[in-house]
Amino acid sequence: MKNKIIRILTVLLFSIIIVSCSSSKKEEANNYFNQINQHVSKVIYQPEKIKELKEREQKKYESTGDRIYKISSRYIELFYNFNNSGNKNDENAINQIPIVYELLILNNNDYDYITIACNFNLAHQFEHKSPKLAMQFLNEAIKLDEKLGKKYYLPHLYHMKGRLLFNNKKYSQALTYFNKSLQNLDKTRHNLIFISSMHNNFAWCHEKMGHLNLALKEAGEAAKILENEKNLKPDEIAFLTGIKGSMGFYYFKKKNFPEAEKLLIQEFEVHKKSRKNDHESIANLTKLFDLYNETNQNDKMKEVVEYGKSIEPEITIISDKILINEMVQSYYLKMNDTPMVKKLCKKLIVLHDRNDEKSNQRLTYISDTLNNFTIRNIDQKHQYTIEAQKFKNKLMLIAVCIVGIIFGVTIYIIRNINKKEKELVDKEKIILMKNKKILEQDLKRQEEKITNLHLNLNLKIETEKTFLDNIRKMKKFKNIDAEQTVTDLFLKINNLIQIDRKNYDLVNESSLENKLFIQRLSEKFPSLTNNELKFCVYYKLEFSSKEISLLENITEGSARVYKTKIKTKMNIGKESILNIFLKSI
Repeated sequence: MKNKIIRILTVLLFSIIIVSCSSSKKEEANNYFNQINQHVSKVIYQPEKIKELKEREQKKYESTGDRIYKISSRYIELFYNFNNSGNKNDENAINQIPIVYELLILNNNDYDYITIACNFNLAHQFEHKSPKLAMQFLNEAIKLDEKLGKKYYLPHLYHMKGRLLFNNKKYSQALTYFNKSLQNLDKTRHNLIFISSMHNNFAWCHEKMGHLNLALKEAGEAAKILENEKNLKPDEIAFLTGIKGSMGFYYFKKKNFPEAEKLLIQEFEVHKKSRKNDHESIANLTKLFDLYNETNQNDKMKEVVEYGKSIEPEITIISDKILINEMVQSYYLKMNDTPMVKKLCKKLIVLHDRNDEKSNQRLTYISDTLNNFTIRNIDQKHQYTIEAQKFKNKLMLIAVCIVGIIFGVTIYIIRNINKKEKELVDKEKIILMKNKKILEQDLKRQEEKITNLHLNLNLKIETEKTFLDNIRKMKKFKNIDAEQTVTDLFLKINNLIQIDRKNYDLVNESSLENKLFIQRLSEKFPSLTNNELKFCVYYKLEFSSKEISLLENITEGSARVYKTKIKTKMNIGKESILNIFLKSI
């Protein structure tokens, strides 16, 4: 016995060592991917540097054959499509989807860092195209990152979940996740813009909930965080400009038009000077237009419209073109310039058609990509199954010694188990035979009870008929010997009482069985009344309607009505036999 315990502990120890080594290797790989991410983030606006990093990882893979380097080289490709503002180009970002799916297939859920990064990327891709799908990817990434406890992407994952909730108009929940993001951000210079961004997000939520003073307070805090830092980077300056523009919009909603105009013009001048003509600059232009429209400053409104018309040909994103043209159309509507309104209507129809066509093309592309991924994923899983089998074969060779040690113990245990199972089966057979005999005896006894009950009921019926005949004779023949007749009637009444007593005894001999039957019946059909449950006992005992009517002192028609009601409540067809159904319960 002692040797057996030692062998088992040896096997367990060997298994723990294998698992520990595997976990350690995965953790090292996750840390390596995190380092790659940090390296590539430093050269995010330098495509040539990014390509050099990819080539370096590819060479490592070619020289070592280690799949980690193949994954890292593929991961770096996700950073190819960044522009100088630090955002992914919307036109090119969609092309990342096949790369992400290929990376997921290549990773095969082996390294959590890559799984998190890919799900995070896909959540970005589907944020506006399919928010529900984006939330699924995001939740998977959050679950993994929280489980690891490394916070690789956790603050940014919380930030994005808050944004998805915000887009879904769940502003209080969005505030919760923006706050979770802020709490998980390290208070470093690197995260300065992210910390400021969280306060700006608080402001968005408060504005949507109608808390404009709180919105201005949080936006002011966001601006203050950046303004207190020296030597701001270009992306930080751009973000600070956007915050000031948002504050201008909040003042506009508070009807503080002078302050709103001042801040919106500041943002407008920055965008005009940089001539980027991106979505932020178009949004600022439309807000400024709304302000002048609200305050009836037609001359300034015209200046904004003319500027919008001048930059419209340079804008490449169709949705931004639509915003510009809708703004211009609003101006000409106010000016009652019908020809220009009609012209712009036609132009907007064309733009909307182009936008819809482009959206359909994207959806088709995404759909095809998803389908291809599904097919490739199936093929890849099959391939991994083959490779896994090869790996298992190697492990089998290594573990053959261990198998030899435990083989004898296993055979011994199996034999003991089989022996015990056989003994158990034999015992169960004996018990089943005994139970069968008991059941047969019970069934025979029940049949005898029912036969006796039927005989007593028939006797009662005959006695009652004689009793009624005697009463009719007394009524018909007035000179009949009354004393003799009363004596006969008394005897017959006594017989009826004795028969009822016997019937009562017969029914109540199985009262425990009936009680259990009624309990099961009431649990299965709770709508049955106590009276209907009692009638079910009669039906189970195969009493006829006439016999039930005599026992319950009701008419045969009433007994049949009870039967119909019970079948209806049990939802069994008219053609079904009730007593057979009741016996099956």
